[in-house]
Amino acid sequence: MIKILLTEFMFWIEFFIKSIPGHTGQLIRRYFYGLLFNKSDILKIGIGCQFISPKSMNFEGVTLINDNCYFNAEGGSISVGNWTAFNSGVHINASCGGSISIGAHCPIGPGVVMRTANHKYAHAELNIQDQGHIVADIIIEDDCWIGANAVILSGVHIGRGAVIGAGSIVTKNIPSMAVAVGIPAKIIKYRKVGGND
Repeated sequence: MIKILLTEFMFWIEFFIKSIPGHTGQLIRRYFYGLLFNKSDILKIGIGCQFISPKSMNFEGVTLINDNCYFNAEGGSISVGNWTAFNSGVHINASCGGSISIGAHCPIGPGVVMRTANHKYAHAELNIQDQGHIVADIIIEDDCWIGANAVILSGVHIGRGAVIGAGSIVTKNIPSMAVAVGIPAKIIKYRKVGGND
């Protein structure tokens, strides 16, 4: 009974802390979540964010997390490199297992979804929810830009310096320096040193 009450008390504290506006709220969240994460350095966390199983999350260096982001590592793990920034409403989910690894200097646009699990659905006589999941890691290397509302599916590896266009659905690996757009995402060009956009 005491364990249940302590857990409930922590939910109330977290609900209050994630709602405090302004610079004061950011400072309180930095220290509060810094104690909960497995590893973190300098955090800037907006209002309304949720972190499930924070002990399975690592944030290296400076991490910027805007309002209303959702991170779930209940069954797996999440690791983020230095100077990676998450815009509003990002959904990073390793709840069914697997890991999500995001490198350094990666701007992640608003509404981006990354999930390590896909539902199994092969048996038509069974409810999809009863068939379990296929789980695979997601790896995003350094210096990748993931555009607004992009979806990164399980098992995808995005190489260093790649760009994923807004609204794209990434179902397969994207090589380094590639620019990929569409549903499903396809490579349209490669970035060049000194190249013009």
